[in-house]
Amino acid sequence: MNGSQERSKRSGIADLLAVFFLPLAGNISASLLLQLVPGAETALRFNALCQGCLLLFAFVWYRQGGGSAAREKRSFPLFEFAGTLILYLLLLFLLLRSGYAASDRNYQTALRSLGGDGERAALIFYALCGAAAEELLFRGILERGLAVFLKRRWLIACIAAFLFALYHGNITQGILAFILGLVFSELAARGGLRAALAAHLGINLIALIA
Repeated sequence: MNGSQERSKRSGIADLLAVFFLPLAGNISASLLLQLVPGAETALRFNALCQGCLLLFAFVWYRQGGGSAAREKRSFPLFEFAGTLILYLLLLFLLLRSGYAASDRNYQTALRSLGGDGERAALIFYALCGAAAEELLFRGILERGLAVFLKRRWLIACIAAFLFALYHGNITQGILAFILGLVFSELAARGGLRAALAAHLGINLIALIA
């Protein structure tokens, strides 16, 4: 193995490890910040701070590894983007109509932690930072690391989508996350990370309105 391949392999391993340790670093940072912020006891504010820290760490890591300039120059996949939003609405409708979402206690607990109208600013911050951080983490850093060892894009997309689903911590969101993770991966392949990020941001904003 020559020097270039060895460096690429080390970089890929570092990216894969970062996917597991960056969220941990974000949580630790958020915990420390909460000690300094008076009145920030709610779960939503904690999550918003955590996502903000995670976004910062993930952005720095992704930029240090170099973006995919060739992919970013591709035209924005507008029809696929619109289709992603429609797919999300359809999946959400089916989950709600089936009654499955209502029976998932972990999912209901996650919804209750989002607070009420008084937490609107924190909720928006959480939704926007979360979308950006997760796309950098899973479609940016994770898929970049997997690509060093795996050549089949569908396999890379499946692994990233599976870990993306686990990251959400409950079955209802996990089902949505796995399906949408596959779609986000395809969007990133067609139009760069910006396409996946735009779709994720759109979905999170729709969830705020709904």
